Amino acid sequence: MIIDCHTHIGKFNGKEWSPEELIASMDEAGIDFSFVLADFFLGRGTSTEIALKAAMQYPRLKVVGNISYSTLGNDQIEMILQCIKNKEIIGIKFYLGYESFYPTDEKLFPIYEMCIANDMPVIFHTGMLEESLKGLLRYSHPLNIDDLAVRFPDLKIIIAHMGNPWLMDCAAVIAKNKNVYMDCSGYFKEFHPIEPDEVSMFCEQLKLFRIFVGDFKKMLFGTDWPIYSQKEYLKAVKSVKMTKEERDLVFFENAQNLFHLNI
Repeated sequence: MIIDCHTHIGKFNGKEWSPEELIASMDEAGIDFSFVLADFFLGRGTSTEIALKAAMQYPRLKVVGNISYSTLGNDQIEMILQCIKNKEIIGIKFYLGYESFYPTDEKLFPIYEMCIANDMPVIFHTGMLEESLKGLLRYSHPLNIDDLAVRFPDLKIIIAHMGNPWLMDCAAVIAKNKNVYMDCSGYFKEFHPIEPDEVSMFCEQLKLFRIFVGDFKKMLFGTDWPIYSQKEYLKAVKSVKMTKEERDLVFFENAQNLFHLNI
């Protein structure tokens, strides 16, 4: 089984990407399930509600809801809480860097407590920002996650994009904190075919990560489709040398266990 834990639908690169196109991409790549990450912040992207409609139509899609810091209020919190109670979403995504906040902002503490009570993971954008969007990199550095992981040791945290380009800083946070994982999405040049030299660099950087951390047991497979081809991204990740145990954890077991999937 293969689970892509990081995809989107909606408008990217001047095109509207539909759930049907995501399913077709999954079929082409041989991916069984994908997580659709809602990204309705600063008035753009796909709302949690739209993502839920897609998942109702296509059970192979699972929804990670979105909390927008800039518009956070009781209505948004209540909506997310209701989604959790109804088991409609499997996690919550926060967009560090695109929105100007640190993960340790006390405004977010009630949401973290809610996630702990429901054993629900949170995902944070880290690393580079899309070229076409404004934001501040100081908020998206993976070292910011260390502060949160220490403050909330029972909160399951996933660092999206490996903190790229700060991959070794991400490795340090993961090695230090047992409650922190990472996904390997969003590494290559956006909206371009993945070139062999990029794959070589990807493998070399993950080799260094493995030496530092010891294994890939806290990594999850993700692509960031439609920014990348799922088929190409899957091929690139399969190029990384892993044990069978690591491959099973990376490609489906970590996602299945962390997000409590009955699949």
